[in-house]
Amino acid sequence: MAGHYNPRDKEQVQEWAQSLFRLDNFYVLDTETSGVGKLDEIVQIGIVDKYGSTVLNTLVKPTRPLLPAVIAVHGITNERLREALPFTEFYVRLSALLAGQTLVAYNMAFDWRMLAQTTALYRLPNLHTGVRHCAMLAYARYRGQFDLKKRSYRWYKLSEACTQQRIKVENAHDALGDVQMTLALLAKMAGR
Repeated sequence: MAGHYNPRDKEQVQEWAQSLFRLDNFYVLDTETSGVGKLDEIVQIGIVDKYGSTVLNTLVKPTRPLLPAVIAVHGITNERLREALPFTEFYVRLSALLAGQTLVAYNMAFDWRMLAQTTALYRLPNLHTGVRHCAMLAYARYRGQFDLKKRSYRWYKLSEACTQQRIKVENAHDALGDVQMTLALLAKMAGR
């Protein structure tokens, strides 16, 4: 592997990650979904705090059954979701948890879009947080492999990033497993 494209970018990511851990707290969030389209919704949400304590880990009953291709990705079956509560049942709790809170997700653009879509599906008010950060984009800058064709740093899947950083990959594509790996990756980038 070639060296870092711009070592200063890596230093800035390290400083960013260190600043997160200096906060009183922050949350790491991940969602599993019924798909990736504009009509898809959340079927699992996991949140841990900066100390790794579970804040929320729940299945969410979708409005439509999951397709086999989606089940193959995260392993959440329609049978498991049958007893889950709908999004409306814990929206108020989720809204209160996230209000004003600094939030990190491995692919924030996707997770936030899915939260917004699910909220809109039930005609609920938008969720509000503090600053939202994307650990995937930060890791791309930290890793430093520049793609000249795309004119940006190369993105990596969470399990790939963890493997590169010698972080044990456990329970991938489970919301709680993914937030735990993301938190470990943030700690690694912070030099902890």
